[in-house]
Amino acid sequence: MNATVAKPQASFLVDVLVVDQVGGEFIVSSPYPAVQRAVGETRYTGLPAIVSASDDETDVVVMSVPIYREGEILSIVCFVGSGDESHCGVMEVWQPIGEYDELNMTKGYFGALERFQNVSSFVRFEKGSGLPGQVWRNASFVIHDKLPSHSGFLRAAGASAESLQVAIGIPVMGDDFLASVLLISSSVAPLGKGFEVWRCAGDDFLLESAAYQDLDESLQLPLESKVTCHGSLPGFAAESSAAVISDDPALISFGRGEDCHFEGRAFAMPFFEDGRVTNVLIMLL
Repeated sequence: MNATVAKPQASFLVDVLVVDQVGGEFIVSSPYPAVQRAVGETRYTGLPAIVSASDDETDVVVMSVPIYREGEILSIVCFVGSGDESHCGVMEVWQPIGEYDELNMTKGYFGALERFQNVSSFVRFEKGSGLPGQVWRNASFVIHDKLPSHSGFLRAAGASAESLQVAIGIPVMGDDFLASVLLISSSVAPLGKGFEVWRCAGDDFLLESAAYQDLDESLQLPLESKVTCHGSLPGFAAESSAAVISDDPALISFGRGEDCHFEGRAFAMPFFEDGRVTNVLIMLL
């Protein structure tokens, strides 16, 4: 089954596609041929891929991210970014390289952000260092907000020069840790309205980190907010054991107050460790 949500062209993120495995096959339905190629590469390698459109195709770039459970790919999430360089945004894949506990950037898309690309190309992150290293150490989604002044974002000077504001770190883990995937949102063309990481805490989910770029304050939540599994978007993703996309305002607004009503769609992605969901990434689109 495919699920898709389109974003306005003003955003760097123009589409999110969830391709589930059905009968051992990943059937892709998308107007972007680059999605098919990215999914094919991820299926073949088991790793995230970044694929750009060909000259005769709609100008997009696709990052495909596998979701593993107990060593098996359940589904592949494809983030489709605008190839228009005025829609500022970054995609990166960081993998362990060599005998040391270090991450090296193996794939990346930067558009016109040459300075940030140059800095990123020469950086290595130890386990626990910088956003890629934190994702690796924590085995969790991690969000860094206010990048130009964030003490844990080691490329802050480059982020400041390029109007980059929020970074979302996504872990990819099969039998072993495979990669830290980064989506970096600018103030010029935000990826979405809000980004949240929810940690499974028994029968509840606890808000561990969050960043908001264009979300009404009444819908924003303080850290350590709690929602029940039943009826909430993180809970829905956990119960579904899959990435999900929803436009149900009651589901998305659950836990944000009785009078709060979210207009739009949301994407939820679970992370599995030892076969169970430990945390969920929410992107409010």
